[in-house]
Amino acid sequence: MSKNRVVITGMGILSSLGHNKKENITQMKKGNTGVNKLQKFNTDKFISQIGAEIKEYNPSDYFTEREIEEYDRCAQYAIISIKEALDESKVLDNTSLDKVGLSFGTCNGGVNSLEEQGTIEGLDKLKTQKYPFFNQGDHVAQHFKLGGPVNTINTACAASGNAIGFGFEMVQKGYADAMIVGGSDSMSSSVYAGFNALRALNSVPCSPYNNSFGLSLGEGAAFLILETLESALSRNAIIYAEVCGYGLSSDAYHETAPHPEGLGIKKAIEYALKQSSIEREEINYINTHGTGTKANDFAELKGLEQVFGTERLKQIPISSSKAYFGHNLGAAAAIEYVTSLLAMQEDLLPATINFQEKREGCENANIITNEMKHQKTTYFLCNNSAFGGHNASIVSRIWRNQENVMGKSQNSAKVNVYITGKGNCTTLLRENQESLLDYLVDEGSISQCKNFKLKEYDSKLYERRMNSLAQYSIAAADLAIKDTSNKSSLENEDIALIYGTSRGSLQSSEKYFKSILQKGPEFASSIYFPDMVLNSVAGKVSKKLQLQGFGSSLSTGGNEGLFSAIYGYELMKDNIHSYCLVGAGDELSDLSSEIDRSLGLDKSVYPISEGSSFLMLSNKLDKETNYAEITGVGLTFGANADSVNRAIQMALNNSNNNIKDIDFIFYNSNGLPGNMAIYEGVFEQLDPKKEILKSCFNSKGYLESTSSLNHLYAAAELLGDQIKDIESINRYFSQDVTKYKKGIVVSTSMNGNNAAIVVSKVS
Repeated sequence: MSKNRVVITGMGILSSLGHNKKENITQMKKGNTGVNKLQKFNTDKFISQIGAEIKEYNPSDYFTEREIEEYDRCAQYAIISIKEALDESKVLDNTSLDKVGLSFGTCNGGVNSLEEQGTIEGLDKLKTQKYPFFNQGDHVAQHFKLGGPVNTINTACAASGNAIGFGFEMVQKGYADAMIVGGSDSMSSSVYAGFNALRALNSVPCSPYNNSFGLSLGEGAAFLILETLESALSRNAIIYAEVCGYGLSSDAYHETAPHPEGLGIKKAIEYALKQSSIEREEINYINTHGTGTKANDFAELKGLEQVFGTERLKQIPISSSKAYFGHNLGAAAAIEYVTSLLAMQEDLLPATINFQEKREGCENANIITNEMKHQKTTYFLCNNSAFGGHNASIVSRIWRNQENVMGKSQNSAKVNVYITGKGNCTTLLRENQESLLDYLVDEGSISQCKNFKLKEYDSKLYERRMNSLAQYSIAAADLAIKDTSNKSSLENEDIALIYGTSRGSLQSSEKYFKSILQKGPEFASSIYFPDMVLNSVAGKVSKKLQLQGFGSSLSTGGNEGLFSAIYGYELMKDNIHSYCLVGAGDELSDLSSEIDRSLGLDKSVYPISEGSSFLMLSNKLDKETNYAEITGVGLTFGANADSVNRAIQMALNNSNNNIKDIDFIFYNSNGLPGNMAIYEGVFEQLDPKKEILKSCFNSKGYLESTSSLNHLYAAAELLGDQIKDIESINRYFSQDVTKYKKGIVVSTSMNGNNAAIVVSKVS
């Protein structure tokens, strides 16, 4: 299979320096900063009173009253910058909306819509609907009527870098003709209070690597249009750059501090260079994460030094754009990437402004200070890091005339992907019940939920004050590793981790919000603040199990588990790792129940439950131990039967099968009438020549993020011939399931995020 070359044909930005590209680059060339006294909320009791707000923002200049009521500020910012990017690219003039997707990075999601209510009890339904992280991306996709893959990346301050990488993969591998990629975050009083509690803020505008410590928070959005080189050339589009490759990693070190030797950013850069097939000597410029905090700046330089060597690093100009824009959290990577590209169109490089003197440990770095540097650049890196230990690095090549026109990339060798381990930790399972499928088809009464405690499972994996979501997820991941290691030799530091959660730990969020509501924002809890970011759970799993490979965390609003498996499947095909843990988790709380009511999930015919499941994917064949093979996947967006069927057909095409080859369909429904009606329409449209077994297993409990993966889990058990009581399974389905060879697992979310996977018996 040949891989498409991917180029950037449009960009848009909204930041503290301006409402569009022209305003931003003009202010950057003048050496101006967007950091000044905050106006949105009172900061008198904080250690800093400044931040990088968007100036003169009036929603009614861009949106109708209905749209203002429907979209959180985070989604509003995204829509504005995306419109600028689309207007420039004109990709929609030649491309079907069904083949255009969105990869959306955010750190805070719709937190404004929650915090403006001043309570976390008796919440307003309409305002609370805007809070969930996945709704930011989904609302934007609905606004532009997109039908391609839609994914919300929640890896905190690395989110939009991860989002650019994911979108790159979708275009490179043909899941979409074009992807809108980037990130958005708005200024939040509760988030500002959290950084104040961590003592991370600077009382003067930040200047990374400078002798003044601390960061300045910012807000904004930036998005890019990615499409194939072939498409861009055919319509004579503007081409800014070619995305050559990207890398992700996990520090597996600390919730808020980077690995002191920069090992995480080192690995992310190495993965990016490997995927790009370029040598490290070819990098001409590095836009660093550079927050201005003592720990981050030093660690990042240590990581860069390990990649490039001390002498070579002294020659590569580097800078941090956060001195211009502040730290834009989930939007940081996209804003820094877009503005770097804008500067390089004029053979300029961004500076680190407000600079006075290099701090200790930064003396050898070739930092561009105060004024932009003139340089003709070819290859550059954009690096970002995050709470939870996630890192992202992107390698790009500036496009100059026609010198890069070489057609498609070389064909990649066919790689098979197998499910080789499984682990489940959910309150639904009975004690000592090994098989999830056995439990799901058990028609007996539902047993009382067991009170799982990670400390009792393995005290070494537990930490004081650990929320339930982290406990479930760590145990499930550990079980999947053990299930695999019983059959294979594993080195945990080389295992990738992709995790899905719709809401993160709302138990921790409740405690954090209560610390503000009860005591005041100046007394915000520094203990619970780090768990406000959704990727904190993936970070804890990585840390406890020492998983230092490729790492990501995502939200889709109902099929996170299946989406994580699809992302992991593509990673395995790239041969970056031999093993990848894919998982999802859900947690119940009072705040979770409030959100259920706002979304209407309290009306589901299924009971709402909690827990976590993980599967281990591998590209190593072992006929004796692998449960099943993933042979094709599909991703679409649209809350209707046609869109779900497009995902199924894409998965069938990618697996070189048709519906007549399929023995069963396991479908994940949330139990709401509209969702169930979509599946009825799906099955009518499929019209197979033979009767296909169709089953949804959520009568024992619906887990928003995890249930979709549970259906893949059940399919793997069924095809793996490792069910002890096969007769009970045959009786349940009224068929001899031992004859089954192929199946489809499909899931659609409330907003129409659709995922499908074809699985086969290992041959």
